[in-house]
Amino acid sequence: MSIHRPPTCPACDSADCRRSRWRSHEEHASHPGLHPWRCLACDQRFLAPDTALRPRRTWPLVVGTMAVLLVLAIAVGSVLMLERDEVPEHTGEVAPAAAAAPAPTDALDAQFRTARAALLDTARGREVSASAVTQLREAAEGGHAAAMVLLGKLYRNGIGMPQNYELAARWLAEAAHAGDPEGMVEYGRLHRSGIGVERDAVQAYVWFNRAAALLNMDGVQERDNIAVKLGADELRRAQALSLEAAEATARQERAGSR
Repeated sequence: MSIHRPPTCPACDSADCRRSRWRSHEEHASHPGLHPWRCLACDQRFLAPDTALRPRRTWPLVVGTMAVLLVLAIAVGSVLMLERDEVPEHTGEVAPAAAAAPAPTDALDAQFRTARAALLDTARGREVSASAVTQLREAAEGGHAAAMVLLGKLYRNGIGMPQNYELAARWLAEAAHAGDPEGMVEYGRLHRSGIGVERDAVQAYVWFNRAAALLNMDGVQERDNIAVKLGADELRRAQALSLEAAEATARQERAGSR
């Protein structure tokens, strides 16, 4: 079977490209025969003919993913068993049922979904898009992590507003530090490419590694791609920083649950 080379990036002519994901069903349906790609050199996303894909065996990825999930399931089960052992005995008293109050995030989530749908519907006009960006920014300022991620992407790509790498880094950093796996991946990509932040392959690995620990498969792929470009000392430092960040997050969660 012949091996097809990946497409060349139209922005920087680099052939160091990987397959990306469709942003929406509408984008997929409107580009038959094409597939999204991401340039690893300049982070440009572009569409190229699907015939340019390199055939690859998927069974190692499937087997590897199943093994990771099995290990995580065993670990989670052990944690749950320990937590169950620490639960005090039931006293027989039944707590009164409390009426479930709507979470404050419900309104932000609805605002985010409305804004995202309006941005995807480009036929509705510039005014609708501008209003959607305003709604999206309000949801992000209210603490909605997915809104932070989308707003950061829009600033990075210059869609719906002037391109601004500093604001892209700000919003993606907030999403990443809030524990959003997609935000971690996107923030790691900024460090890998030096967009809005100083180029730092070690920090990129840390954020990819943290996203992978939260079962984000893009994080797994990005982490493994950048790991081969790190020296032995850099890789050890990146893994140590990842472990420190995970332990700090666990301590914060335990403190917040008290």
